[in-house]
Amino acid sequence: MNVETAGNTASLRSATALLIAMCLGLMLSMFNSTLVNVTLPDIATSLRVSATELQWVSTIYSLCYAAMLLPGGALGNRLGRRNAFLAGIGVFVVGSLGCAAAPDLAALLAARVAQALGAATMLPQTLAILVHEFDHASVRSRAVGIWAGLASLGLAAGPVLGGAIVSISSWRWGFLLSVLLGAATLALALPAVPQSRHGRTPGAPTVDLPGAALSVVALAALVFGLIESTDLGWDSPFIVLAFIASALAIAGFLLLEHTLGRRGTHPIMPLDIWRSRHFVAANLAGLAYFFCFFGILYFFSIDLQQQRGFTPLITGIAFLPMMITIAVLGPVAGRLGARFGSTRVLTAGLLIGGVGCFLLAFPAHSDSLLGVESQLLIVGIGCGLMSSPTSNLAVSSVERRHSSTASAVHNMCRQIGATLGVAVLAGVVSASEFATGLDHAMAVLGALLAATAVAVWLLTRRTAR
Repeated sequence: MNVETAGNTASLRSATALLIAMCLGLMLSMFNSTLVNVTLPDIATSLRVSATELQWVSTIYSLCYAAMLLPGGALGNRLGRRNAFLAGIGVFVVGSLGCAAAPDLAALLAARVAQALGAATMLPQTLAILVHEFDHASVRSRAVGIWAGLASLGLAAGPVLGGAIVSISSWRWGFLLSVLLGAATLALALPAVPQSRHGRTPGAPTVDLPGAALSVVALAALVFGLIESTDLGWDSPFIVLAFIASALAIAGFLLLEHTLGRRGTHPIMPLDIWRSRHFVAANLAGLAYFFCFFGILYFFSIDLQQQRGFTPLITGIAFLPMMITIAVLGPVAGRLGARFGSTRVLTAGLLIGGVGCFLLAFPAHSDSLLGVESQLLIVGIGCGLMSSPTSNLAVSSVERRHSSTASAVHNMCRQIGATLGVAVLAGVVSASEFATGLDHAMAVLGALLAATAVAVWLLTRRTAR
């Protein structure tokens, strides 16, 4: 082997190790989010908490995670992508250890906050690092496709492993699995992510603290209102006040960011990035994608367990065909995006996902589990084609110096979509008997994905012209 060949081989190994580390970081977040939902009943029994108190185990994580995504992206610009990624993983591991050892609900909630802070700091860096590491558009599309596809393995593994864990042991082992996965990610990322390319750059901008504070208030109030509206009702004074507080904070945030941008300083979210119609289309599609995905995951988990009587383990296995399809199609969508364009693949995914939702809207609920799985499989094909093009489009349509911010904004839109999906569909489902309400909710999802496909096509078509 000559020197040039050896150098190319070493470079390939380094790039592969970096890609795996970024995939593990994303997988860690996805795995944690789905595993915990399955272990909640076991947590309630172990810690002797009420159903209302138990809701906060998931709620406080979603609340803090969504609220801290923008500041987390800003830390990547300030500290360097590598440092922010490693720090986020470290905080997440410590939080997971705290969850595993929590003696009571208060300690568990505090540890869940730490998990959320770590994930919100780490996650925006994964996509930003990939964008900077893989310069060529086609190579980047494939890398992002693998990144998005493997995340689905985390989503798929969560319910299955969670069901298995509570069947044979304690919920605490679920958090210990997150510790092991986080430690493996740290061990791989330390040598794989070069400080020279992803470390702190001279003259790095200071963090826009007022903007960060306003973004935290705006997102925390919005997510709180969406989550709690399911139980308190949309007309509850607490929900109305939450939405008013969010609206005021958003208005103040936009005014501040506009003022800072005009002064030539460094806002936490430069409003110029929204001038890109591709960026707008990517975030709109990302919101609709997670609205659909988590809405289906939540309500069909209820349908399969409470309405059909399946165990958590069987329910997790029932979702496997959809999840595996998403994981397999993620890299394929990256290759198709490199060849035909991300917007075309994204539009196709939205339309196919919409067809799957419409099929779910018109079954007889006495249908076999296999029939439901086949319809979920069609949704999985659509989601698999959506996942990587939305992420790739979001970060490739802005200047590279804004990649961490763009990644944070995109993940923020996805998280809002996930929360909004459960909250809105809960209102649709509860308006009728459960089976009928679920059919109506799936029809709403089908219409939403179809409308989003039209919007994405119009936005990107006008750009092309």
